[in-house]
Amino acid sequence: MGGILSNLTGSPETSESQGCNIFWGHVTRELYEVFRKYDDGNGRIPLCQLRKAFNEVHLYPSKSQIFEMVQCAVEYGSPCEPDHVTFGEFCILVTELKNHYHNCHNIITPKPKSLYREKKTETDSIKWKKRVFLGGSCNPTTWRQELAIPFLKSHGITFYNPQVQNWRPELLELEAQAKENADIMFFVIDKETRGISSMIEVGYLVASMKQVILVLTEIEDNDTECKRVFTEQEKSDLCRGRKILEDLVERNSVPVFTDIDTALKCTEIVLNQGLRVQDLDLQHGAQPVIHGHIPVGETLLQMREAFNSMDSASFTTVDDQQLTPQELKLAYKSCTGKDLDSKWLKKKDKHSKYYFEEFCCIMVESQVQPGTVQKKITSFISTIFGKFSGHSSCSMPCHSEKDFRDVYLGGSCGDSNWRDKIAIPILRKNGISYVNPFISGYNQKLIPIQVQAREKCRLLLYVITDRTRSLSSMIEAGYYVGLGCKVILCIQQMKEGAMIGGEKISECGVKDYARGRAYLADLANREGVHIFEDILETVMYCVSYLQEIPVDTGY
Repeated sequence: MGGILSNLTGSPETSESQGCNIFWGHVTRELYEVFRKYDDGNGRIPLCQLRKAFNEVHLYPSKSQIFEMVQCAVEYGSPCEPDHVTFGEFCILVTELKNHYHNCHNIITPKPKSLYREKKTETDSIKWKKRVFLGGSCNPTTWRQELAIPFLKSHGITFYNPQVQNWRPELLELEAQAKENADIMFFVIDKETRGISSMIEVGYLVASMKQVILVLTEIEDNDTECKRVFTEQEKSDLCRGRKILEDLVERNSVPVFTDIDTALKCTEIVLNQGLRVQDLDLQHGAQPVIHGHIPVGETLLQMREAFNSMDSASFTTVDDQQLTPQELKLAYKSCTGKDLDSKWLKKKDKHSKYYFEEFCCIMVESQVQPGTVQKKITSFISTIFGKFSGHSSCSMPCHSEKDFRDVYLGGSCGDSNWRDKIAIPILRKNGISYVNPFISGYNQKLIPIQVQAREKCRLLLYVITDRTRSLSSMIEAGYYVGLGCKVILCIQQMKEGAMIGGEKISECGVKDYARGRAYLADLANREGVHIFEDILETVMYCVSYLQEIPVDTGY
């Protein structure tokens, strides 16, 4: 990227002399000091550094929120390359997130429309002697024996180790008791195993409000360090499952760790200092997340739309787009419903044209007065955000609480066509609305959008067919079962010699995916969830259920 924005790495005088004034007050100057630390040298912050930049101004977004911000930045033609943000965009995103934190007393975690029984926070009771449950990857991993157990012993912390030489079904009850009574569920999901059952279990436990410390190692599509050989297709599925799990965990403000040693130290801190896992911060070695469920970036998206709509000239690139002072005032009023102070604008700058970067900085600074910076700026952005979204805390893109759907068609995609062949025709025939999340290509930036659509549905249907891995779907299903939502499951067992996407699943793979299906069915059964094997029968039950419940409650 060249042009005006590439000059932002210079001094303030250099930036202004190039025709783009990014300093409209001390707030933008202070933010620029942070921005330049993470600037890639071209007047932009890359995606991989954006979270660190937010942390430096005491903001702690989730990974999905970071992706959401970047997606909104490019939605209406950011001059940046994909996966980057400019200084002006950074200013707006910081201010929007600060506004959410400032109004945190008004933020209520939105409840999914499918929620029909709320889980209670566990009360203090006599705990079993094993304070830490060591869950997660088992054979061939050795992290328990080599790292976790020596650490816990040296700190006098009792634990339960479910990994035994000769496992037998009778141990299931002991494991269930250990999980129920442990203070901390310590899970490691690494590259050496698929970790299918463990990921389903973590989603379920976090949703059930258990205290979980999760160490999660991502498997990237081009990862060559996996000790177990996975095909490229399976790597992609495993990578997607981990990203889905990470998002669900961070939505509950639970930090995700990347190394076992740091996670163990944090476990000791939580137990000895009486903290919640959600209270761990950067000083403890954790990557904290605050209000990970809140949608962010909408203000920026709408500002870009307003700016573009006022641009009367014809420019070949986004870099060249400029507004006259009159157009700038109209764009400002379109966003805020207020008039921009002409005297203030002339005092700060005498340019005849304004870039989008300047528009962002003007938005941030225009209402700031000495002594009332935080109050004014948060109130101002709150006005903008409220005008755009029509709400202040709802996690959904819909403007009305009545704008919901009956059923979410979750579950197997890929080779499976159960939605088009069975579910959708029946639902349409019975006048039942639905959300079909099927997309031809996976994109991590779509995770927040899919969550928002899912949680506007009164019923969550998950169909796990015998011809797909369905890892992400099983993780989601386990999470919403733990949350207490109305979930209907159709689980088909993967058969020996199964083919997925033209690839034959190994014997070990079939066992792993079968074990994951069995674990999901077991936890669902314990929560009273209806489980079917036939897709048609499952869909017909959904129809009868939805026709019987009152529409206005969703229960």
